[in-house]
Amino acid sequence: MPSSSLFTTSMYLVEQWLGLLIDLGRANATIKAYRGALVHYLRYCEEKSLSPLDARFDDFSGYIRPQLPGMECPVASATLQLRISAVRLWYEFLFYHGHCETSPVPRAMMPGPVFSGRGLVPRMTKLPRIPDDQTWFTLLKHAATGSLRDRLMLALAYYGALRRAEVTALRIDDIDPGHRLIRIRAEVTKNHRERVVCYSPAVAPVLAAHLKQLRLQGFSGEALFRSVSDRNSGMPLSIWSWSKTVKYWSVQAEVPDFSTHTFRHLRLTHLARAGWKLHELAAYAGHRDPRTTQMYLHLSGMELAAKMAGAIAITDQKVSCLIFG
Repeated sequence: MPSSSLFTTSMYLVEQWLGLLIDLGRANATIKAYRGALVHYLRYCEEKSLSPLDARFDDFSGYIRPQLPGMECPVASATLQLRISAVRLWYEFLFYHGHCETSPVPRAMMPGPVFSGRGLVPRMTKLPRIPDDQTWFTLLKHAATGSLRDRLMLALAYYGALRRAEVTALRIDDIDPGHRLIRIRAEVTKNHRERVVCYSPAVAPVLAAHLKQLRLQGFSGEALFRSVSDRNSGMPLSIWSWSKTVKYWSVQAEVPDFSTHTFRHLRLTHLARAGWKLHELAAYAGHRDPRTTQMYLHLSGMELAAKMAGAIAITDQKVSCLIFG
Protein backbone atom coordinates (compact mmCIF):
# COMPACT_ATOMS: atom_id res chain seq x y z
CA MET A 1 0.00 0.00 0.00
CA PRO A 2 1.40 3.48 -0.88
CA SER A 3 2.67 5.48 2.08
CA SER A 4 0.08 8.24 1.51
CA SER A 5 -2.72 5.65 1.71
CA LEU A 6 -1.21 4.25 4.92
CA PHE A 7 -1.18 7.73 6.42
CA THR A 8 -4.81 8.38 5.43
CA THR A 9 -5.97 5.03 6.81
CA SER A 10 -4.03 5.55 10.02
CA MET A 11 -5.44 9.07 10.49
CA TYR A 12 -8.94 7.65 10.11
CA LEU A 13 -8.20 5.30 13.02
CA VAL A 14 -6.69 8.20 14.98
CA GLU A 15 -9.88 10.22 14.57
CA GLN A 16 -11.92 7.21 15.64
CA TRP A 17 -9.93 6.98 18.85
CA LEU A 18 -10.04 10.72 19.48
CA GLY A 19 -13.79 10.70 18.90
CA LEU A 20 -14.08 8.11 21.64
CA LEU A 21 -12.03 10.29 23.99
CA ILE A 22 -14.25 13.28 23.19
CA ASP A 23 -17.32 11.21 24.06
CA LEU A 24 -15.64 10.31 27.35
CA GLY A 25 -15.27 14.00 28.17
CA ARG A 26 -11.53 14.52 27.70
CA ALA A 27 -10.45 18.15 27.60
CA ASN A 28 -10.04 19.90 24.25
CA ALA A 29 -6.40 20.63 25.05
CA THR A 30 -5.78 16.92 25.61
CA ILE A 31 -7.40 15.99 22.31
CA LYS A 32 -5.35 18.61 20.47
CA ALA A 33 -2.09 17.43 22.07
CA TYR A 34 -2.79 13.77 21.28
CA ARG A 35 -3.70 14.55 17.67
CA GLY A 36 -0.51 16.56 17.18
CA ALA A 37 1.63 13.79 18.68
CA LEU A 38 0.07 11.11 16.49
CA VAL A 39 0.27 13.18 13.30
CA HIS A 40 3.99 13.64 13.96
CA TYR A 41 4.47 9.91 14.55
CA LEU A 42 2.51 8.94 11.45
CA ARG A 43 4.54 11.35 9.33
CA TYR A 44 7.66 9.62 10.59
CA CYS A 45 6.21 6.24 9.59
CA GLU A 46 5.33 7.67 6.18
CA GLU A 47 8.90 8.88 5.63
CA LYS A 48 10.27 5.45 6.62
CA SER A 49 7.70 3.62 4.45
CA LEU A 50 6.61 1.86 7.63
CA SER A 51 3.08 0.62 8.22
CA PRO A 52 2.02 1.89 11.68
CA LEU A 53 -0.19 -1.19 12.13
CA ASP A 54 2.83 -3.46 11.67
CA ALA A 55 5.28 -1.44 13.76
CA ARG A 56 7.33 -3.20 16.43
CA PHE A 57 9.24 -2.01 19.45
CA ASP A 58 12.45 -1.52 17.47
CA ASP A 59 10.59 0.69 15.00
CA PHE A 60 9.18 2.91 17.72
CA SER A 61 12.48 3.13 19.60
CA GLY A 62 13.99 4.56 16.41
CA TYR A 63 11.39 7.32 16.52
CA ILE A 64 11.33 8.30 20.15
CA ARG A 65 14.45 10.33 20.88
CA PRO A 66 15.00 13.66 22.63
CA GLN A 67 15.80 14.99 19.16
CA LEU A 68 12.52 14.00 17.52
CA PRO A 69 12.54 13.72 13.72
CA GLY A 70 11.99 17.03 11.98
CA MET A 71 12.62 19.16 15.08
CA GLU A 72 15.48 21.64 15.34
CA CYS A 73 16.04 21.26 19.08
CA PRO A 74 15.62 18.42 21.59
CA VAL A 75 12.13 18.44 23.08
CA ALA A 76 11.38 18.80 26.77
CA SER A 77 10.94 15.71 28.89
CA ALA A 78 7.23 16.43 29.35
CA THR A 79 6.72 16.65 25.57
CA LEU A 80 8.52 13.35 25.07
CA GLN A 81 6.38 11.66 27.70
CA LEU A 82 3.23 13.10 26.14
CA ARG A 83 4.10 11.67 22.72
CA ILE A 84 4.88 8.26 24.20
CA SER A 85 1.56 8.25 26.08
CA ALA A 86 -0.45 9.31 23.02
CA VAL A 87 1.07 6.66 20.76
CA ARG A 88 0.81 3.94 23.40
CA LEU A 89 -2.87 4.66 24.15
CA TRP A 90 -3.67 4.72 20.43
CA TYR A 91 -2.05 1.32 19.93
CA GLU A 92 -3.97 -0.07 22.89
CA PHE A 93 -7.16 1.11 21.16
CA LEU A 94 -6.04 -0.59 17.92
CA PHE A 95 -5.17 -3.82 19.74
CA TYR A 96 -8.53 -3.87 21.52
CA HIS A 97 -10.36 -3.55 18.20
CA GLY A 98 -8.18 -6.13 16.47
CA HIS A 99 -6.39 -3.76 14.08
CA CYS A 100 -2.94 -4.88 15.21
CA GLU A 101 -1.47 -7.96 16.85
CA THR A 102 0.62 -6.23 19.47
CA SER A 103 1.61 -2.77 20.67
CA PRO A 104 5.13 -1.50 19.94
CA VAL A 105 4.85 0.67 23.06
CA PRO A 106 4.09 -1.69 25.98
CA ARG A 107 3.74 -0.31 29.45
CA ALA A 108 6.83 -0.24 31.64
CA MET A 109 5.70 -2.88 34.15
CA MET A 110 4.60 -5.48 31.58
CA PRO A 111 6.50 -8.79 31.82
CA GLY A 112 8.90 -9.61 29.06
CA PRO A 113 12.51 -9.15 27.99
CA VAL A 114 12.12 -5.55 26.83
CA PHE A 115 11.52 -3.76 30.12
CA SER A 116 12.70 -4.08 33.69
CA GLY A 117 10.25 -1.81 35.46
CA ARG A 118 11.26 1.43 33.74
CA GLY A 119 9.73 3.51 31.00
CA LEU A 120 11.15 4.05 27.54
CA VAL A 121 12.87 7.28 28.51
CA PRO A 122 13.61 8.74 31.95
CA ARG A 123 11.02 11.16 33.30
CA MET A 124 12.68 14.38 34.42
CA THR A 125 10.82 16.81 36.65
CA LYS A 126 11.90 20.42 36.97
CA LEU A 127 10.73 22.78 39.65
CA PRO A 128 9.06 25.87 38.23
CA ARG A 129 10.79 29.15 38.93
CA ILE A 130 9.13 31.18 41.66
CA PRO A 131 9.87 34.92 41.77
CA ASP A 132 11.09 36.45 45.00
CA ASP A 133 9.02 39.05 46.80
CA GLN A 134 10.73 42.02 45.15
CA THR A 135 10.11 40.63 41.66
CA TRP A 136 6.52 39.72 42.54
CA PHE A 137 5.77 43.22 43.83
CA THR A 138 7.40 44.78 40.77
CA LEU A 139 5.04 42.86 38.51
CA LEU A 140 2.08 43.90 40.66
CA LYS A 141 3.01 47.57 40.22
CA HIS A 142 2.83 47.13 36.44
CA ALA A 143 -0.43 45.19 36.72
CA ALA A 144 -1.90 48.03 38.78
CA THR A 145 -2.12 50.11 35.58
CA GLY A 146 -4.40 47.53 33.96
CA SER A 147 -8.17 47.59 33.66
CA LEU A 148 -10.39 46.80 36.63
CA ARG A 149 -11.30 43.47 35.00
CA ASP A 150 -7.67 42.41 34.55
CA ARG A 151 -6.70 43.41 38.08
CA LEU A 152 -9.65 41.49 39.50
CA MET A 153 -8.67 38.43 37.47
CA LEU A 154 -5.15 38.65 38.85
CA ALA A 155 -6.45 38.91 42.43
CA LEU A 156 -8.81 35.95 42.12
CA ALA A 157 -6.19 33.84 40.27
CA TYR A 158 -3.70 34.50 43.06
CA TYR A 159 -5.96 34.25 46.13
CA GLY A 160 -7.74 31.17 44.79
CA ALA A 161 -4.62 29.51 43.31
CA LEU A 162 -6.57 29.17 40.07
CA ARG A 163 -5.41 27.78 36.76
CA ARG A 164 -5.99 30.01 33.74
CA ALA A 165 -8.86 27.81 32.49
CA GLU A 166 -10.50 28.06 35.90
CA VAL A 167 -10.31 31.82 36.28
CA THR A 168 -11.52 32.54 32.73
CA ALA A 169 -14.43 30.08 33.15
CA LEU A 170 -15.76 31.73 36.32
CA ARG A 171 -19.44 32.63 36.25
CA ILE A 172 -21.23 35.24 38.28
CA ASP A 173 -23.15 32.60 40.24
CA ASP A 174 -19.85 30.92 41.20
CA ILE A 175 -19.10 33.82 43.53
CA ASP A 176 -20.45 33.95 47.09
CA PRO A 177 -19.79 37.58 48.13
CA GLY A 178 -21.28 37.07 51.60
CA HIS A 179 -18.66 34.53 52.59
CA ARG A 180 -15.98 35.57 50.05
CA LEU A 181 -15.94 32.12 48.49
CA ILE A 182 -15.47 30.94 44.90
CA ARG A 183 -16.89 27.67 43.61
CA ILE A 184 -14.68 26.02 41.02
CA ARG A 185 -17.02 23.79 39.02
CA ALA A 186 -15.99 20.22 38.32
CA GLU A 187 -16.30 20.61 34.55
CA VAL A 188 -13.59 23.30 34.42
CA THR A 189 -11.04 21.70 36.75
CA LYS A 190 -8.16 19.57 35.56
CA ASN A 191 -9.23 16.45 37.49
CA HIS A 192 -13.00 17.10 37.28
CA ARG A 193 -13.34 17.55 41.05
CA GLU A 194 -15.23 20.56 42.38
CA ARG A 195 -13.64 22.63 45.10
CA VAL A 196 -14.19 25.88 46.99
CA VAL A 197 -11.55 28.59 47.50
CA CYS A 198 -11.65 32.03 49.06
CA TYR A 199 -10.42 35.56 48.41
CA SER A 200 -9.24 38.50 50.50
CA PRO A 201 -11.69 41.05 51.99
CA ALA A 202 -9.74 43.72 50.05
CA VAL A 203 -11.09 42.24 46.83
CA ALA A 204 -14.75 42.64 47.83
CA PRO A 205 -15.20 46.30 46.74
CA VAL A 206 -13.36 45.67 43.45
CA LEU A 207 -15.59 42.67 42.75
CA ALA A 208 -18.68 44.74 43.55
CA ALA A 209 -17.54 47.44 41.12
CA HIS A 210 -16.95 44.85 38.40
CA LEU A 211 -20.39 43.30 38.91
CA LYS A 212 -21.93 46.77 38.71
CA GLN A 213 -20.19 47.34 35.37
CA LEU A 214 -21.59 44.06 34.06
CA ARG A 215 -25.12 45.04 35.10
CA LEU A 216 -24.79 48.42 33.38
CA GLN A 217 -23.72 46.57 30.22
CA GLY A 218 -26.79 44.34 30.43
CA PHE A 219 -25.10 41.16 31.72
CA SER A 220 -26.84 39.60 34.71
CA GLY A 221 -25.44 36.06 34.59
CA GLU A 222 -23.07 33.59 32.97
CA ALA A 223 -19.41 34.65 32.43
CA LEU A 224 -17.80 36.81 35.08
CA PHE A 225 -15.04 38.02 32.77
CA ARG A 226 -15.90 39.13 29.24
CA SER A 227 -14.04 40.40 26.21
CA VAL A 228 -14.13 44.12 25.40
CA SER A 229 -12.60 43.78 21.94
CA ASP A 230 -14.58 44.94 18.89
CA ARG A 231 -14.44 41.44 17.44
CA ASN A 232 -15.67 39.49 20.49
CA SER A 233 -17.34 42.15 22.60
CA GLY A 234 -19.34 40.62 25.45
CA MET A 235 -18.13 37.07 24.81
CA PRO A 236 -16.48 35.08 27.65
CA LEU A 237 -12.79 35.91 27.86
CA SER A 238 -10.53 33.21 26.40
CA ILE A 239 -7.51 31.67 28.10
CA TRP A 240 -5.35 33.11 25.31
CA SER A 241 -6.45 36.67 26.06
CA TRP A 242 -5.64 36.19 29.73
CA SER A 243 -2.24 34.71 28.85
CA LYS A 244 -1.45 37.70 26.61
CA THR A 245 -2.34 40.11 29.42
CA VAL A 246 -0.04 38.35 31.90
CA LYS A 247 2.69 38.12 29.26
CA TYR A 248 2.47 41.88 28.74
CA TRP A 249 2.90 42.48 32.48
CA SER A 250 5.86 40.09 32.64
CA VAL A 251 7.59 41.88 29.76
CA GLN A 252 7.01 45.26 31.36
CA ALA A 253 8.36 44.00 34.70
CA GLU A 254 11.25 42.17 32.97
CA VAL A 255 10.21 38.82 34.47
CA PRO A 256 10.31 36.52 31.40
CA ASP A 257 9.46 33.30 33.24
CA PHE A 258 6.22 34.64 34.73
CA SER A 259 3.00 33.05 33.39
CA THR A 260 -0.65 32.65 34.35
CA HIS A 261 0.28 29.51 36.30
CA THR A 262 2.81 31.41 38.42
CA PHE A 263 -0.07 32.92 40.42
CA ARG A 264 -1.03 29.40 41.49
CA HIS A 265 2.55 28.47 42.38
CA LEU A 266 2.98 31.65 44.37
CA ARG A 267 -0.21 31.29 46.37
CA LEU A 268 0.46 27.70 47.36
CA THR A 269 4.03 28.57 48.25
CA HIS A 270 2.92 31.53 50.37
CA LEU A 271 0.32 29.39 52.16
CA ALA A 272 3.01 26.80 52.88
CA ARG A 273 5.22 29.51 54.36
CA ALA A 274 2.28 30.56 56.53
CA GLY A 275 2.19 27.09 58.06
CA TRP A 276 -0.50 25.27 56.08
CA LYS A 277 -0.26 21.49 56.23
CA LEU A 278 0.29 19.43 53.09
CA HIS A 279 -3.22 17.94 53.10
CA GLU A 280 -4.74 21.42 53.50
CA LEU A 281 -2.76 22.70 50.53
CA ALA A 282 -3.75 19.65 48.47
CA ALA A 283 -7.44 20.27 49.18
CA TYR A 284 -7.14 23.96 48.31
CA ALA A 285 -5.27 23.21 45.09
CA GLY A 286 -7.66 20.42 44.13
CA HIS A 287 -5.02 17.69 43.95
CA ARG A 288 -6.04 14.05 44.33
CA ASP A 289 -2.57 13.06 45.47
CA PRO A 290 -0.80 15.25 48.07
CA ARG A 291 2.50 14.29 46.47
CA THR A 292 1.54 16.46 43.51
CA THR A 293 1.24 19.42 45.88
CA GLN A 294 4.87 19.08 46.88
CA MET A 295 5.81 20.38 43.43
CA TYR A 296 4.21 23.70 44.35
CA LEU A 297 6.04 24.21 47.62
CA HIS A 298 9.17 26.23 47.07
CA LEU A 299 11.79 27.84 49.24
CA SER A 300 14.09 30.42 47.72
CA GLY A 301 17.85 30.11 47.98
CA MET A 302 17.93 32.82 50.61
CA GLU A 303 15.33 31.02 52.73
CA LEU A 304 17.19 27.74 52.46
CA ALA A 305 20.44 29.43 53.49
CA ALA A 306 18.71 31.10 56.46
CA LYS A 307 17.17 27.82 57.62
CA MET A 308 20.50 26.05 57.31
CA ALA A 309 22.35 28.78 59.18
CA GLY A 310 19.80 28.76 61.99
CA ALA A 311 19.58 24.99 62.35
CA ILE A 312 23.18 23.76 62.16
CA ALA A 313 25.29 26.90 62.30
CA ILE A 314 27.56 25.65 65.11
CA THR A 315 28.16 22.29 63.40
CA ASP A 316 28.91 23.98 60.10
CA GLN A 317 31.41 26.26 61.80
CA LYS A 318 33.24 23.29 63.34
CA VAL A 319 33.37 21.52 59.97
CA SER A 320 34.79 24.63 58.30
CA CYS A 321 37.42 25.03 61.01
CA LEU A 322 38.55 21.43 60.65
CA ILE A 323 38.75 21.72 56.86
CA PHE A 324 40.36 25.14 56.55
CA GLY A 325 42.12 25.46 59.91
